[in-house]
Amino acid sequence: MIRYIDQGKQGDNRVLRYVLTLSLIFVVYVIGSLGLFVDYNLNVDGDGASGQVMSQFTSVLGENRVLVWLMLPFLLVFGVFLFAIKYIHKRTIKSIFTARDSFDWRRVFISFALIVFVLSVTTFFEIFYSNTYVWNFDFSKFTALVVIALLMIPIQTTIEELIFRGYLMQGLKMKMGSSKHAVILSGIMFGLMHIGNPEIEAIGSHVLIYYVVSGVFLGALALYDNGLELSIGYHAANNIFAALMVSNDWQVFQTNALYINTSPPDLGWMELLISLLFFPILFLIYKKIFKWTSLKETWNHQD
Repeated sequence: MIRYIDQGKQGDNRVLRYVLTLSLIFVVYVIGSLGLFVDYNLNVDGDGASGQVMSQFTSVLGENRVLVWLMLPFLLVFGVFLFAIKYIHKRTIKSIFTARDSFDWRRVFISFALIVFVLSVTTFFEIFYSNTYVWNFDFSKFTALVVIALLMIPIQTTIEELIFRGYLMQGLKMKMGSSKHAVILSGIMFGLMHIGNPEIEAIGSHVLIYYVVSGVFLGALALYDNGLELSIGYHAANNIFAALMVSNDWQVFQTNALYINTSPPDLGWMELLISLLFFPILFLIYKKIFKWTSLKETWNHQD
């Protein structure tokens, strides 16, 4: 069986094919993103959406409507990306998801459940020992949010995994010959993708370190487990939990969550370091559950 990270060798992998695929992704994403601005301009008096922040969009359109618009580009990109894999790169769809004979949904759900459990415990203590969290439950709005989150957010998180931990990581491995370098570089690319997020401006550019490390961590999961199942479960759990549990007025996801965090945006270096320490702990948990061996050999594998 060809290792997952080496399945980029399948099909037509000329540079022009990568340029075409990535260009299609960019164009479709931009087109899909226009809906939010058009909708906002049609519903607001004055100068329109130029320079607006996310809280202004939600104040006019409502949190759930804005979330749908934010997720729509990812749905469009998902379809275009799979089309490109099959007809531009002439690869099988399965090869971008997993190296197994079939996609392992059990792994997805185990990973999802693990992360929901960890986030539930840490968030409980954070809410319990803080006075900045305000109960925000609204039955009709929250019910709609649950439907949107469960149907649309997994598409958003899955396409990000397919592009960064699948397409780019496999391509980098094929080009560079080093699994380690492919994981690290794809993680850096994933982190830089978030540079335009409002929380970067609100908290500081050092938050990009968290995104880069999380990208490397998810790449390591795909590398050691020989497929995207675990990283897909992790990413979906993280984003769905964030959308449903706690919101604020300075992050990209401003939702009708159960709680509103009223504290000002802040993440000091100590808090960042504590957050980063969770990744090696989680990795060891995954290693134990799925019985990975030969960690050093897998990490340093080269063609």
